[in-house]
Amino acid sequence: MARHTAIAAASTALMGLLRDAYPRGAFGNNLSFELYQARDFADPMKEGVAVCLWRIAPNVNQRNLGARTDVFGRRFRPSLPLDLYYLLVPYAEDAERQQRLLGWLVRAMEDLGPLAATHLNHYLAESDTFVETESVDLVHDPLAVADYLTLWDRLQKLPPAATYVMRMLLLDSDVNLDEHPLVRERDLDFGVLVR
Repeated sequence: MARHTAIAAASTALMGLLRDAYPRGAFGNNLSFELYQARDFADPMKEGVAVCLWRIAPNVNQRNLGARTDVFGRRFRPSLPLDLYYLLVPYAEDAERQQRLLGWLVRAMEDLGPLAATHLNHYLAESDTFVETESVDLVHDPLAVADYLTLWDRLQKLPPAATYVMRMLLLDSDVNLDEHPLVRERDLDFGVLVR
């Protein structure tokens, strides 16, 4: 049951998996992998990969989830299904190296496939953010040309980049729907007259 730390755990896992997978023989040992905010694009790194969460949205396929029940039978408000949109930007000193890095990056993202809870929990200090049955899908999600032009207008130093969506991240609620405790035993008084 993913709580509010799930978004940070997902971003950190994506960055960590890429950092662990990159071919050091092709790119050397000094390649940086960083989580970026919009302001970081004004003064970008020299060489590496920027992972920027630039948008979140409700998942349109799973909007009306029912109440969530835990292993003890307690009912909670429905989980909030989210899609996380990432901008992955490779930086390098020259165009050829940057394009090689971009090629490796999109291939590596395709090879990652769905991310299981073991991947999502591995890179954050809290190792219990996701339960073992949870997973998320990663899908290459190219932007429309108008959206790219808007990004380039706002982020002046943006080289060619790849956009991905992490689908169906469920944020669980702690709000209990049970007004009364669960019935554990019944005590029936037969034959008692009630006035």
